[in-house]
Amino acid sequence: MINLAIFSDVHSNLEALNVVVDYIKDISPDIIIFLGDIVGYGPNPKECIKIVEDIAQIHVVGNHDYAIFTNNFMYFNPLPKISLSWTKQLLTDREIQILGSHPFFSIFPLFVTEGNAMFVHGSPRKPLRDYVSPNLPSWSYNMFFEITREFTEIDFLFLGHTHKPLHIINEEKHLLNPGSVGQPRDKNPKASFMTFQIKEKTKEFEFEHVRLDYDVETTCKKMEELQFHPFLISRLRRGI
Repeated sequence: MINLAIFSDVHSNLEALNVVVDYIKDISPDIIIFLGDIVGYGPNPKECIKIVEDIAQIHVVGNHDYAIFTNNFMYFNPLPKISLSWTKQLLTDREIQILGSHPFFSIFPLFVTEGNAMFVHGSPRKPLRDYVSPNLPSWSYNMFFEITREFTEIDFLFLGHTHKPLHIINEEKHLLNPGSVGQPRDKNPKASFMTFQIKEKTKEFEFEHVRLDYDVETTCKKMEELQFHPFLISRLRRGI
């Protein structure tokens, strides 16, 4: 049995990250995977970079992280652009290099016999820009798995970016999203991540979308003191 902890989209929310990391440490998974976006939106990018770098064994880059690394904010709306600019001014050159040091995707052999897992922020087609949601046509999910066959046979595709927990079964293949640690968007403000267990020989698996309370008001107070836009603060409280 392989035990994984998978988390994504911290977005500089230190209070949420600390609660999730404490939980993960308590369950002692075999591997800890991060699906991108340490920074953006929140008030504690430096602290979050250090914690994620220390804990994650598999780590892919997110679109906010890569935007800081490349200094290219052209694909972002005005409020995220402001947040990214503020974040970049706060970080050292080394921290910026860390954000850009991770691959666009990672493939991990979960099974002794056959099949693998892919970890990516957006999708195999556009790792930094695609949003994979439950209302896409089935052919689009097929396309994602067809793209991965360039590398190997993928049975489990783990994605972030939407900030919403997800599990879709498509022709006996699985797409899963752990949701967001620091910026949930499913109308539930609790920090979200995933535990996943699989038997290497039989492929029997189980998973859980874990939701944890954290001190959201402390995060919001920090944002208020830094004069972040009220909408960013309000959406954090409401999980939207």
